[in-house]
Amino acid sequence: MSVIKHRPAGAKVTIICTRNDQVLLVRRKGAKWKFPNGLLERGEAPTVAAARELWKALSLHCSGLHLVGIIEIGNVLHHIFTTDFADGCSVALGRGIVACKWIGWEDLSSTMLKPTAAALLSRDLSALVHRYEPAELTSNTN
Repeated sequence: MSVIKHRPAGAKVTIICTRNDQVLLVRRKGAKWKFPNGLLERGEAPTVAAARELWKALSLHCSGLHLVGIIEIGNVLHHIFTTDFADGCSVALGRGIVACKWIGWEDLSSTMLKPTAAALLSRDLSALVHRYEPAELTSNTN
């Protein structure tokens, strides 16, 4: 009996950009909201692809991309990264992006998102992201 091994058809990087308790969403013309993402090119390091996509889509430079997991949705592997931005960071729309917005985790709903982003959200990304935050960002100072 032969065993057929499943191989994903492609790979993407998805970047969960946070600021305080908000996440950044982007939208293309006529489409629903999604997390910044892009294709992982053959032979490219996922971290390099994530930085490239943030720059092309939003003119954002980030120095702290953290890989928090790889999730398969459909036949695509999504390399999930997080990065945190300070209040007041400037965003310039580029590469087909017509809008972006910061939204609280509690205000996210699957109906407002593209199907792939909704599938990622159903994996409880907020818990994944918060679980991997550095201790100094999650500790309370009284």
